Amino acid sequence: MMKSDRKYYIDNLRWTCILLLIPYHAAMAWNCWGEKNYIWFQANKGLSAFISLISPWYMPLLFVLAGMSARYSLQKRAVKAFVRERVTKLLLPFLIGMVTVVAGITYYADHFHNGYTDGFFAHYRIFFTRITDLTGYDGGWTPGHLWFLLYLFVISIVALGVIWLQKRFFHGFSCKNIKMYGIYLLGILPAIGSVFLDIGGKSLGMYMALYLIGYYVLAEDAVVEKIVKHRVWNLVVMLAADILDVYLFIWGGNARAALSTVMYFITLWFGILAIIGFGQKRFNFSNSVTRYLTSRSFPIYIIHFVWVVAFQFYFGKVTVNTWILYIVPVVLSYIMTIVSCEIFERVKFVLGRVLKRK
Repeated sequence: MMKSDRKYYIDNLRWTCILLLIPYHAAMAWNCWGEKNYIWFQANKGLSAFISLISPWYMPLLFVLAGMSARYSLQKRAVKAFVRERVTKLLLPFLIGMVTVVAGITYYADHFHNGYTDGFFAHYRIFFTRITDLTGYDGGWTPGHLWFLLYLFVISIVALGVIWLQKRFFHGFSCKNIKMYGIYLLGILPAIGSVFLDIGGKSLGMYMALYLIGYYVLAEDAVVEKIVKHRVWNLVVMLAADILDVYLFIWGGNARAALSTVMYFITLWFGILAIIGFGQKRFNFSNSVTRYLTSRSFPIYIIHFVWVVAFQFYFGKVTVNTWILYIVPVVLSYIMTIVSCEIFERVKFVLGRVLKRK
């Protein structure tokens, strides 16, 4: 059997990050920095620390992995096929998810924060006409957690222009011989990019920089080999900066905001390097479980949040125990998200068969 050259660790790291979103989003109901969230119970510094521990690196890592995947994809398919895939995999799910999953989340938020009492379908009028801060916490329009799909679609298309210009004017450009200190210095780019096109705390500039770094640098096997060799050091630096950042952000107060920001970006970059290093070394395999989760990663991303919010909304009516309100919805959300994905896949399969017959 021919050995596959697929980088399985990229797929495995992607679905691992996506699965982590369920406990992450559930914990947001106890954030201690004043964000209302769709459901908010009270401030809890322990759960807030968990959010702060993973937030510097997990979404940036997804953009880096997307850039790496784009490099491998464009080596095998034409630009038109790549764009078509971006539309079907990112833009269409974003639009469908907006009017189903995100609309459902804002429906519960309006119930929780504003005492909304009408039905779900009646709430569409509010969802499409109440344009405020774009968070959706008041029941109004928001991209919700699907901002990632929209950003990734826009960045993927814009990056094609950057790649075309590079090939047109800098043919033969390669980062495979970059030294390790150069890889570390690249961590400055997301920090610089973060000041550009920041929309609601999510910077297109930063994520564009991470995507392009993934495409041009971290997709090079020679670069990944260097990262693997330094993975322990990268992990030590990442954990030290991450723990300090959590302490400063959760317990340090506004007076230490500048140092916390520095620790945030150190955690972001060294965290990405450490996770890719350990991922390539220990997580670069495929079996039935990893293939299944790879195939369901985007549906899980789209669907999961509405279950988290719904379970916290209903359980919040019968108990005030923090750990019941956290653990039970997390477990049930994992179960119902997988069930929903399977129903969706079967419906899609049946519709596909019907359309083919026609």
